[in-house]
Amino acid sequence: MPLEPRAAALALPVPYVDLSDPCAGFLAGLAGSAPAEVLAALAQAPADSVERRLRELRARLERATAPDRQHAARLLAELEARHPEDWRSVWYRGLGALADGDRETAALSFDALYDAFPGEVAPKLALGVCAELLGQLDNAAEYYRLVWSTDPSCVSAAFGLARVRLATGDRGAAVEVLESVPETSSHHTAARVAAVRARLRGRDPAEPLFDDLCAAGRQVERLRDAGLDAPRHEQLTTEVLGTALDWVLASRPAFNGHVLPLLNAMPEEERLRTALERSYRRLARLTQSGSERIELVERANRFRPRTWV
Repeated sequence: MPLEPRAAALALPVPYVDLSDPCAGFLAGLAGSAPAEVLAALAQAPADSVERRLRELRARLERATAPDRQHAARLLAELEARHPEDWRSVWYRGLGALADGDRETAALSFDALYDAFPGEVAPKLALGVCAELLGQLDNAAEYYRLVWSTDPSCVSAAFGLARVRLATGDRGAAVEVLESVPETSSHHTAARVAAVRARLRGRDPAEPLFDDLCAAGRQVERLRDAGLDAPRHEQLTTEVLGTALDWVLASRPAFNGHVLPLLNAMPEEERLRTALERSYRRLARLTQSGSERIELVERANRFRPRTWV
């Protein structure tokens, strides 16, 4: 899925609050609040401090209505005029530009911060995002690689590096990066789900897919055993089995007794159709949406093996 500038901007690290600021304690109570709630609460802030203004600026960028964007621009100009030495004004200049789709201005701002703080993760990650959006995939890969190799807790760099590797056709490297996310990470499951999809999505059924199908199938089984929720497990199962069916129909391969995980049998057309039908029916039972349930049952019926009755 292509990177969306605004979502990517708002997913970048948030600068730490200066604990000596008179509003620091007040702002800590707003953590996790929606932008509208933050803006309402800021009217009661104990002081019109730098941190209070930065928090308002962030909330305005998150809401992104035309008046909010204009207000954010005024706030930023005032901060830059009153506190020209504060690097956070440069950060938010880049963040706002990136959210508005001005990738060149964003890159200039983040590059200035990278020059000032070459050891910091956030500017490198932001430059990776900008390079990816500008189509400079080699540069993006290098920034993401630098972040991921020095800070394994920054999983967004791993996802970014995997996206770039996929975009350049290096599917194996993308899978390797996603599977390197450690089990201790809260994003481990998401990374393994992404690795399954990276192996299979966009593949030509005429390619030799059996090894990747087996690896994906084993990963789906491990995810189930690790507690992956039933809907996502069934969705992944249908993706693997559906890709296997397309491959079998396109290639008519000889298996020599090899079996496919998730099927525990040779991936022959009738077996795959039966397994897909069952998986889609399980998905239909799990969904809460009536219209989605009908669509899933219809898919199950389309995959049902052909019979004379």
